[in-house]
Amino acid sequence: MIHPLNQSVRRRVVATAAVIVFVFFLFGLRLFQVQIVDGEEYANLAGRNTTTELTIAASRGEILDRNLNPIAVNRASYSVVFDYAFFPRGKDTEQQYQQNQIILSLTNLLEKAGEDWNDTLPISDSAPYSFADDREGDIEKLKELLRMAEYATADNCMAELVKRYSLENYSAEEQRRIAGVRYEMEVREFALKNPFTFSDDVSAETTYQIKEHNTEYPGVDVQTTPVREYKNGDLASHLIGTVSPIYAEEYQELKAKGYALNDTIGRGGIEAAAEDYLRGTAGTRTLVKNSKGTIIEDSITEEPVPGDSVVLTIDLELQQKIQEALDATIQDLKANGNGTNTTYNGKDVRSGAVVMLDAKNGGVLASASWPTFDLSTYNENYTALLNDPDQPLFNRALDGAFACGSTMKPGVALAALTEGVITPGYTYTCHKVYNRFSDYKPTCMGTHYTINVVTALAKSCNIFFYETGFQLGIEKMNAYSALYGLGQKTGIEVGEAEGVLAGPAEREAQGLVWNPGDTVSAAIGQSDNLFTPLQLATYCMTIANDGVRYKTHLIDSVRSYDGKTVTTIEPEIVAQADLTQEAVDTVRQGMIQAALSGTAQRSFGSNVPYTVACKTGTAEVSKTRSDHGVFIAYAPVEDPEIAVAVLLEDGTSAPSTALGRTVMDAYFELKEQRQQAADSSDGTDGSTAAAVADRQPVYLQAQTVTITILPDITVDVPRPRDCESL
Repeated sequence: MIHPLNQSVRRRVVATAAVIVFVFFLFGLRLFQVQIVDGEEYANLAGRNTTTELTIAASRGEILDRNLNPIAVNRASYSVVFDYAFFPRGKDTEQQYQQNQIILSLTNLLEKAGEDWNDTLPISDSAPYSFADDREGDIEKLKELLRMAEYATADNCMAELVKRYSLENYSAEEQRRIAGVRYEMEVREFALKNPFTFSDDVSAETTYQIKEHNTEYPGVDVQTTPVREYKNGDLASHLIGTVSPIYAEEYQELKAKGYALNDTIGRGGIEAAAEDYLRGTAGTRTLVKNSKGTIIEDSITEEPVPGDSVVLTIDLELQQKIQEALDATIQDLKANGNGTNTTYNGKDVRSGAVVMLDAKNGGVLASASWPTFDLSTYNENYTALLNDPDQPLFNRALDGAFACGSTMKPGVALAALTEGVITPGYTYTCHKVYNRFSDYKPTCMGTHYTINVVTALAKSCNIFFYETGFQLGIEKMNAYSALYGLGQKTGIEVGEAEGVLAGPAEREAQGLVWNPGDTVSAAIGQSDNLFTPLQLATYCMTIANDGVRYKTHLIDSVRSYDGKTVTTIEPEIVAQADLTQEAVDTVRQGMIQAALSGTAQRSFGSNVPYTVACKTGTAEVSKTRSDHGVFIAYAPVEDPEIAVAVLLEDGTSAPSTALGRTVMDAYFELKEQRQQAADSSDGTDGSTAAAVADRQPVYLQAQTVTITILPDITVDVPRPRDCESL
């Protein structure tokens, strides 16, 4: 008799066997289907080639000045690139050894040639190891990659890198070299679609040696690549910007836009603002592999399209003259002061800026900021530039916000005249002290007695404008100032500061109270008013255009790589102050008189071959430093071509006015030289050039011409070069 327990075991065994048999039966059926029924189809799939498409970066477009002179161009150079398709990349001992040997050999080769390779490992080059200064973010990224604790030392990290990259059999120096490159490859996400650039801009001699020993360097390719070159690196450097590789942390966002991790991208200035134009369209490289993974075809299936050329409104020759004039003025101030024996005579000048706009469309003809830097040496000098106490990387012209002093007065006068607060014949008496308030007694630089608005502008009378500002009120004053572009972003393509427009809202934001005395102070450009030199030039352009403000811009046009114009930037009106003609004419007269007989007389009162309307400014910002010197002007009065703003931080007023004269002279002299050159190039026998040389310039035949400003007001001004335009 079979025990009941044994019967249960037998049933389980039989059931298990049945299941196993059934499973094998299913496997057999599937195997029969794959090998017999669908065998031919799977055989074809197994033998089919696979195709991989890789991106080829396009050459970056050039940046040119308004006369098509090169600013940023591409120079052909050689780069050493690791191609993932052929470079040893396995994790086994042999593959690791091959990688390390290739890298060590290449670094030795480049070191002998005095050339660099890409290595951003934030660890010192030799033991005892330490972390690099000012690279906290990179150090954190390294520890995260290595899964090291936050308190891990540089030695700890280096030891982990040695283990990670199988570097135990190398010397300490070799370990650091190889680890630096291997880490860089990892950070740069070296992959089939993302080749790794080992070294940029190597010499032809180095490339020859690599090619001669190409069997020693599997997967190492030498490619001809464009390198960004700045032809005049110290001119308009704050506006142009730079290029650099894409950072790993920004790659995910840029990847969606078609960028590869080894692409370059614009950083700051026009390089960044015009990135979409400059970048170009990537091409396609196609790799075909057989069933064994061997590459059997490597071809370019779509050629890359170079980026467009961006033509700026900047005039490089004028830019150079203005930068030289700004530098000369500041150096002279530092050495000699402004010629007075006062304590605060400008010797403590800290910085300066000059902006010149095309008054007819808002294009930036020149923008200079002191101190400056050289784009061609930017990368190697970056740390020194960053740590320089004078902050040469800071663009005073666009990002610096300064008190504007009395240059505020023309705008206040325009608003008051338009609103009917004052008339051209309105007078007010200046006895040097403003007595409207019992507890606040602001003063004037002089005693002007009874004057009208024209004389008040010419002599820069504070008392007249204290009262005008009080009668106008801060709300209307600010409404007009905003239309002029003060305390507003101008619309320029590159970054800029917004500035500060003084008023109750700004004071409330500071947790303070706005008082009536603040309104009269704001009317002469003091109080909380802080404007950029670019805004001051835009404001002056708006006055020159009778209240029409154009969008301030740097890009003139965009041309495709074959020279055809793609886009031309048309003048864009962004605001218009509805000024009365009487207000415009009256303020213009006051600004002309400021040049002829007022505060700018020393610089513009004689021997000026063009008509100019201007306003000087002195901004007191500290009791222990010199005043800021500010100056705005436009010319020629009868048909404005340029609007200028000058700012000398702690540089006093007279030098800023003199600098204004210098830069305006530079514009008109350059214009005349170019016109003479164009005239002399007419014809083929030189007769036209001779005729031009023999012809006496019209403006030399008479020294002045009379311009009617209002029906009962005329003023004699220096005769312009083109007298026929009158």
